[in-house]
Amino acid sequence: MKKKMLVAVIAMLISLSVTTTALAATPIYENGFDGTLGGAQTLTRKGDNENGGNAGTMPEVDTSVKAQFQEGKNSQALYLDGTYGVLLDAEPAGSSYTIAFWINPAGFSNYGPLVQIGSDLLSQNASAKWLNITKTDWDGDMAPVMWSRNETTAAWPWFSGGPGYLMPSNEWTHIAVTVDASTPGLEANTVLGKLYINGEYLSEGNVATEVFEGDAKIYLGINCWDINMKGLIDDFKVYNTVLNEEEIKEAMNTPASTSASSTTSSEGSAKSTSTEATPKTGAVSYALVYGLVALGAGAGAVVLRKKEDK
Repeated sequence: MKKKMLVAVIAMLISLSVTTTALAATPIYENGFDGTLGGAQTLTRKGDNENGGNAGTMPEVDTSVKAQFQEGKNSQALYLDGTYGVLLDAEPAGSSYTIAFWINPAGFSNYGPLVQIGSDLLSQNASAKWLNITKTDWDGDMAPVMWSRNETTAAWPWFSGGPGYLMPSNEWTHIAVTVDASTPGLEANTVLGKLYINGEYLSEGNVATEVFEGDAKIYLGINCWDINMKGLIDDFKVYNTVLNEEEIKEAMNTPASTSASSTTSSEGSAKSTSTEATPKTGAVSYALVYGLVALGAGAGAVVLRKKEDK
């Protein structure tokens, strides 16, 4: 009887191990900024005023500006000195997504972008859609604030970590934002967003729809209007699924690799073409899991039968 139980337990442990591995969250994009931008590119913006703001000018790729790197949370990190930003070579994640990254800002300015995601930012096609992870003073000084817009639906919501919640400057903080298109927000034409700080759930609120679809791009430290960010960013990851708290902790504690791309970076070296990442879940993953679980259970049953026959 003891041998039967032992065999059954071993089969169960094998099945659980396979399930955990198959369902591990996998980023569709990651960049560790370890002395290279990978396929990302440096950006500058013309026409800034004396305070560093702008009436509205699209940032442009500027190969004359070399990306800077300093000691990061893990190995090296991207350093933005306030004169330039970075355009990531990430593909749009879709209607539901998670973005996660380490950040060490030197300070904050109202509406200044830590991360800006979106398309048609200047409304040239009357279809602006964006998400600005920023700082505001709408309910006391607050950062990060998830301020988003969908011009076609007239949605312009925001949420923060709470009144007066201001993340620290000059030290590392991990930010993760999830957007779940399957869960409607409390305002019309919005969906549910959640904020995690250092791996812990902090708050939730409304996010505009369709922000990370179509030809949406990710801009680090720069947008069309506001003062550029000054500080460090490390281990930037994008997922096309909504991560839970445990998965976010795993993302936080796992250093990112530098993403490969066929795009020529601002450092002048062409990168190899990346392969498409495997989503966290899906029919193939589940089929594999259930198939292996059944196989494990079947093997255990055969062993037990053999023992009984003896």
